[in-house]
Amino acid sequence: MPVWLECDTCGDEQTIPDRDDAPGGGTRCPVCGERPFTVRRTGLAWHPDP
Repeated sequence: MPVWLECDTCGDEQTIPDRDDAPGGGTRCPVCGERPFTVRRTGLAWHPDP
């Protein structure tokens, strides 16, 4: 199942980037530099109707 991140600030989609090893570095969007991401996957069915 393919997985990717979507930046909550600018909407850029990307595969999961490498993290910095510096304390407090965390994962940042390479386009806008912000941190909030939404994880997206294809092929998931959330509570499908019976």
